[in-house]
Amino acid sequence: MKKSLVFIISVTLLISSFMSFGTMANEGKPIKIGLLVPMTGTQAVFGQDMLAAAKLAVEETNEAGGVMGRPLELIVEDTETRPSPGMNAAKKLIEVNDVPILTGGFSSGVSMPIAEYAQKQGVPYLLAVPTSPDFRHVGKNILSVTVVDTFKGKAVADFAVEDSGKDEYALMFMNNAFGQKLMEATEDSLEELGAEVVTKVSYELGKVDYKAELRRLFKNDPEAVIGTWYSKEGLVTIKQAYQLGLVNPGEVPWYVAEVTTSFADALKEVPEALTGIKGLDPLEPKQLFSKKFEEKTGDKPVTAFAAQYYDAVRMIAMAMNFANSTEPEAVRKALFNIDDWYRGVSYGGDKRFDEDGMQAHAAFRKVIIEDGELVDYKVD
Repeated sequence: MKKSLVFIISVTLLISSFMSFGTMANEGKPIKIGLLVPMTGTQAVFGQDMLAAAKLAVEETNEAGGVMGRPLELIVEDTETRPSPGMNAAKKLIEVNDVPILTGGFSSGVSMPIAEYAQKQGVPYLLAVPTSPDFRHVGKNILSVTVVDTFKGKAVADFAVEDSGKDEYALMFMNNAFGQKLMEATEDSLEELGAEVVTKVSYELGKVDYKAELRRLFKNDPEAVIGTWYSKEGLVTIKQAYQLGLVNPGEVPWYVAEVTTSFADALKEVPEALTGIKGLDPLEPKQLFSKKFEEKTGDKPVTAFAAQYYDAVRMIAMAMNFANSTEPEAVRKALFNIDDWYRGVSYGGDKRFDEDGMQAHAAFRKVIIEDGELVDYKVD
């Protein structure tokens, strides 16, 4: 009871501080947050959306009074969707810009070395989008606004088995930290459901020909396929699978763990090749977020991942105000306080962390591609 009363008083004071600081947000030296965004590389198609969402969060924070009466400012660096440039970006943010916290990242393969570096530097890193379960073992400074692959692997396996009724599956995932952990989680979940994995294909990024991988995928006559891609690789893969006559969801259904991430480019260029493919996407952002995003940018979000960048920035700002500090350890601890009452716009809005700082809750949207459009999938 005493703890609850203290928490309520703290929240009340925090809200009061937002109100009292409202006229002061443009005063004082800006408080900086380091933002890692894939502006170039294999996932650049989503970079502008995620950056726009983060900027929207900053704008709203500053309109509400900023952080301790000072304006919030993003220091943005491009990861290029590659580990080495990503690490260089993180080092610049921490060692040159002296930011007290990092967020963003997008890719597990890019973000893992950054997380290890941030942990050693004593700088919190609030991941937005990376999903490898290995992040929970890096250290106390690593937190996440998205669920790890054990959740997603189980979700796509449950969907595939329940929807198709098939017993034998072929898996195709990228050969990096994200892909391999997601494939492992998917395989484990399929086996728990009594299904069998007859073929596993790990593919390399950046290739222009995946015909050999596709032939291996189908060599043991799977009854269904589960996989995921980045957008550029997804375009090449689905084009070639369609040309080889391997895309026939009516007979051998395809299930994709992240449909938008995998086929954003393919939906524009070869929508006919995607008809009937099903899968998961993060639950669509709340309508208020989508409306505000469209008003600011003139377009609807390309991906639900933009909402995670928005949530990450808003949560950091609130944690700083709750702690009344930008000291890294104080902000890290405060994130565990504000997660109980902040209702986000991504993955259903529940942003509570588990004991390792990873997201403990998520909701997924089941989708199917029909007539070149991604639509909600209704199970009969």
